[in-house]
Amino acid sequence: MGNGETPDEVSVDLGTLRFFAEVMKADTDDGLRRGAIRADAEVQTGVRFGTRTLSGEVVAGTDALKAALDRANTNVARQVEAADILIHAMEQILANYTAADMASAEQVATVERTLLDAVKAAEAVYPEPERLPRGLVA
Repeated sequence: MGNGETPDEVSVDLGTLRFFAEVMKADTDDGLRRGAIRADAEVQTGVRFGTRTLSGEVVAGTDALKAALDRANTNVARQVEAADILIHAMEQILANYTAADMASAEQVATVERTLLDAVKAAEAVYPEPERLPRGLVA
């Protein structure tokens, strides 16, 4: 794929999907999200270069740095948002598969109950076949 094509069907390995979702959530929460917060705090408390010297070069450098940091913050926010969307989708897929499995189990149980009830009803009507004594042919 990789060139914008969408697959016709998707095969899901639930164990791998669950593991991937957990790892992605941990990486996003512990790495990306916390790292972005820490980096922003460090920038806010970092060195304020050229605050007393307002030459054109310093102002231009300050503006360029601010623009780069703003762009980096925007990119990180988008990465976190994209990761959250993927994590939510994986969690929803896992929940849907679990619900489908439970619904299937309930349907199988209903079929088994129906069959068992039918067997019991049939046994009540015809508990044991009447047998002819040995040697007699009907």
